[in-house]
Amino acid sequence: MNDVKVSKRTKFTYAGSGVGRDMMYALYSNFLLIFFIEAIGVQDWELRMIGYVIAAARVWDAINDPMMGVIIDNTHSKFGKFKPWILAGAISSAIIFFLLFQNFQLTGVAFVAVYGSLYFLSGMAFTMNDISYWSMYPSLTTNPKERESIGSLARIFASIGMFLIIATVPILYQNASMGRAQAFSIIALVVCLIYLISQVILVVFVKQPKNRIAEINQQKTTLKDMFKIIAKNDQLLVIIVSILLFNTGYFITAQLGLIFFNYDFNKYGGGEFLIFSVILAVSQLSALSLFPILAKKMTRKRIFGIAIIMIVIGYAIFMSVNYVLPMNMLIIGLAGLVLFSGQGFIQVLVLVMLADTIEYGQWKLGTRNESVVFAINPFVTKMATAIQTLVLTQTLTRSGLNRLVINPTTEFVENNPGVDNEVIRDFIASRVTPEMLLSLRVSMIVIPLILIVLSYVIYRLKYKIDDKMYQEITKDLELRALEEGKVA
Repeated sequence: MNDVKVSKRTKFTYAGSGVGRDMMYALYSNFLLIFFIEAIGVQDWELRMIGYVIAAARVWDAINDPMMGVIIDNTHSKFGKFKPWILAGAISSAIIFFLLFQNFQLTGVAFVAVYGSLYFLSGMAFTMNDISYWSMYPSLTTNPKERESIGSLARIFASIGMFLIIATVPILYQNASMGRAQAFSIIALVVCLIYLISQVILVVFVKQPKNRIAEINQQKTTLKDMFKIIAKNDQLLVIIVSILLFNTGYFITAQLGLIFFNYDFNKYGGGEFLIFSVILAVSQLSALSLFPILAKKMTRKRIFGIAIIMIVIGYAIFMSVNYVLPMNMLIIGLAGLVLFSGQGFIQVLVLVMLADTIEYGQWKLGTRNESVVFAINPFVTKMATAIQTLVLTQTLTRSGLNRLVINPTTEFVENNPGVDNEVIRDFIASRVTPEMLLSLRVSMIVIPLILIVLSYVIYRLKYKIDDKMYQEITKDLELRALEEGKVA
């Protein structure tokens, strides 16, 4: 099994479908609150309340993810156990995501109730697609190098989708002549259609090779089994804690990045954010492309250590801007290049290490559960975004940025259609204070840095699956497969 190569068609079809998925998810996760703040316009209490609702929905969705993993693992159909849920999740989540970006002219309790309900539904719908998509990944091969190759490729395409959204959406909605709310509606329609088409292509064209380790006799997984699978897989628990801390830090930085460019760097509606997005794309795509090469020359622990050093340096440069270093695109671009290159390495590391815990759990517990294990990835992602949402909403409301700067700016732009961006920047500069900006920097840089360093310390001390141990595990599982008569 370890010598089997995955076809290029399968690799690129599977990985390529991530462009549409991450375009939609990037719009949803990075710009929904921006839509509320800068297109609809919300008061502080509405922002705090919708933040609490989103955080609660994320926590519930995270808890629901392993349950969905159990359902997928117990699915038996002529299309396999992954494809039916990929398609069902894509159709339902695309519809709900589109509705989330519509301006229903609601305020107060009605605003919180309607958008909060849609948000709860969107998470459950996307869970079907997300868990089944990533659960398919380790089923394609148990070859470590093939996994690294597919994982790297999947992250490259996912990053392309994310960067397309992050780079273009701010320019599109901030410079739209039709109004921001309508601009977001059209953007959402286009992105949701691309997402849906990409998932149909995946379902139709990806062919799963036979995996004889996965065919070792399996019993039906129950909810009770689910908790045992997670609790007794010590390496999975290490990854859960480490990913949660890392993702929380990274997501906070990413979410507050646009606020930083608009109100701290004060380049509202300009091309600077597009330039930074290109730097971001180049840094992460370069890291993702280099990862398979580096993995041949050094251990994963060493790559992780190098990545963390890069991230620390990047954050240090960011924090120094305008205090020690000059605030210009050269310095900010350098900080982003170093920071997000390190983050790109860790993206792939997390994916392959999480995949390795599947065989580790099968070896230790006697049962193979791709979907339960890979439900952990969206589980920690959603827990991290719950914390991210609270940090964002609390930062904007407690610092006064939303009430004293963002809301007035939104009203100013709406009341002065076609106003020049330089005029908007002057308006922002007249209202923002050093205390507001320091509060933004602490939330965007200091808190994430502490969380990310802590994630590395836990990984370094507790994660023990290396290449040698993994080879021993897969050899033992091969022998079990032979003993059960799965191999002629």
